[in-house]
Amino acid sequence: MPLKTAVGGLTFTSAHLKLAQENRSSPLIQEALRLLDARGRERLEAAYLAALRAQWHHDDEGSARLAGRLLDEADLGAGPLDNIAGCQTLLGWLSVLSMLPQRPAGDRLRAAGEQAIEAAKANPAAKPLDRIWGGALQLAQGIVFDSDALRRAGAAAYRHAIDQHIHPEGYLKGIVDVDGAARAYEAQVSGVCALAFMAEMAEPVGLGLWTYENRAVSLRTAATYALFYYFYPEKWRWEEGLSSGRTTAAVRQEGAFLELAQRRQAMRGIEALFEEQRPLFCVYGGGLTTLTHAIPPPQKRRWRFR
Repeated sequence: MPLKTAVGGLTFTSAHLKLAQENRSSPLIQEALRLLDARGRERLEAAYLAALRAQWHHDDEGSARLAGRLLDEADLGAGPLDNIAGCQTLLGWLSVLSMLPQRPAGDRLRAAGEQAIEAAKANPAAKPLDRIWGGALQLAQGIVFDSDALRRAGAAAYRHAIDQHIHPEGYLKGIVDVDGAARAYEAQVSGVCALAFMAEMAEPVGLGLWTYENRAVSLRTAATYALFYYFYPEKWRWEEGLSSGRTTAAVRQEGAFLELAQRRQAMRGIEALFEEQRPLFCVYGGGLTTLTHAIPPPQKRRWRFR
């Protein structure tokens, strides 16, 4: 049975929605709400947006029924499950399920996730980026279906990625710096997307992944690296021909994590990217994060004695 059945999702709580609703006149929230009211480009996106609309409007039974129907009708066994695309699809549906009461599809989704995790473990050809997304799936399964073993496995995969795959400069070792690497910038963004998604959904269960670092190297190190080359693709040294069109497309596809990272600790220069890219939405990498995370919580007032 899913842990979250009332208000909230894998990466946000009722407090996130309350803050956004209190600031609904903000241009940022208005932009996000226009996307929220869209139908979505395909079934999974449509289901996610419908489930989030039901959360936002509290009593929107029509949107909840639509999201539930799309989830129940989803072909969860379509295509291979032991690759990145398979993990991302299951993560998207887990995000939908986390916003809804228990659904008939829950058992099928749980079984599909278990199958994907076991298949990934048995895949000798799995690459580091595959392992990172597999860890994200483990953590999400552990949270949604209340498995401490899977939560611990997902957290271990996260820490391993920080320890072994983030260079002090910020690039993902063994992912972007390999001979003949193609679409290395896209791989950098994708890896950071998975890690930020993991860190954010781990917060409510007390895993504290956002603060994990190894010799001052952390997720923020890799996120800052991706942000820099968004603006300076000509300086990217891992492959020739990286263009601003590619960096823009990569962040449009999987850059919703930047709202999550910015809310944790402000990154210099990111406002220019936000002006170009908001509202940010990735159905398997944080959701509609401009709605749930773009408004920072008010700072606590510090009392001073005079």
